[in-house]
Parts: sequence; C-alpha cells; structure tokens
Amino acid sequence: MTTPTSQSVNRGVVASVRGSVVDVRFDTDLPPIHSVLRAGDEEEIVIEVLAQRDAHHVRGIALTPTQGLARGMAVTDTGGPLKAPVGKEILSRMFDVFGNAIDREDQPLDVQ
Repeated sequence: MTTPTSQSVNRGVVASVRGSVVDVRFDTDLPPIHSVLRAGDEEEIVIEVLAQRDAHHVRGIALTPTQGLARGMAVTDTGGPLKAPVGKEILSRMFDVFGNAIDREDQPLDVQ
C-alpha cells in the first residue's frame, strides 16, 4: 500500500459517517477517485474514494469497520489506489483486499 512522504501529505477531516459511507473535506487538493484514505487513531480505517462531491468534499466507502470514526477526525490521503501483490509466489494463494495472505501460509516476501 502506498504511504505518503512527509512533504506530500494531503490531510482532510471527516465531514460525515453513515454506516460505511464516509464524506471527507479537503481544504487543498482533492484525492482522485479510487485513492485510498486512512483514518482513525492508528490509521486503521481504510476508505476508498468513490466520488468527488464538490470542490472540497469526497465520498468514500470504508473497507474496514468504521467503529470509532466521528466527524472532525483526521484523514490522510495515501496518494494511491489499493494495490495487489503480483509474482509467481502468489499463484494459487488467497489474499484479502489489502494483500494479506489468508490461506494459513506465510506472507510472500518476494512480490512486486
């Protein structure tokens, strides 16, 4: 997953939460559609941008539970989309949407 550099961090705040639908306000640059946002105390809540609502708001869908997410909480734009691992080591393996192995095998190390 893409991590932002300290110079290019684009931060916003949660404007509203309705179930897994999250609206986020950005004062400067809006993240593009399909970008991944992170929120929560330890950035454990993952949100994918689905629409740019206006000049300052995006609407996204949370890919993890939104428990504890509230208006005014900080949101960080990761600067990129969700990414899946690729390579021979992943053939016939099972992964979740975040690229974590879910087939009781060790996480592959030599993947792109």
